[in-house]
Amino acid sequence: MTSPSRCAAALAIPESAWQGDIAVFLAHGARQSGDTWAVGAQTQPGSDFLGVISLTGRGQDDAANAAVKWIRDHCTANDLELVRVENFNDRYPAEQRADFSLTRLTIARSEAPGVDGWALPTGLPPAASRTARRASNGRRKAA
Repeated sequence: MTSPSRCAAALAIPESAWQGDIAVFLAHGARQSGDTWAVGAQTQPGSDFLGVISLTGRGQDDAANAAVKWIRDHCTANDLELVRVENFNDRYPAEQRADFSLTRLTIARSEAPGVDGWALPTGLPPAASRTARRASNGRRKAA
């Protein structure tokens, strides 16, 4: 059973982590001792941690689930959206998998355009050319 995670260093996403409206993170978890895990978010392997949580859990699945919840909670609080989660635990050698967890998470800025940001589409063909097309045998069929 996983205990709630404790934030050891709050997640801070630098502007440099964003590619347009998308940011990709690695949540790297490591067993500290016994059932205690630390999970840190990075933009790439070997980079500085953008935040760290700790938890008590039985294995890498608990660490990965805590990482997803942590990022999802951060997204909810900051008007972001968690759009993809990928389990990368198989990147570790089999003998190390019990002590490590690796999850890739993709988040997006979820800013909805205001009324001024909406525009009617332009360049559409006339309605008559879309509503009926001549079939090869001479009959009309709906488009």
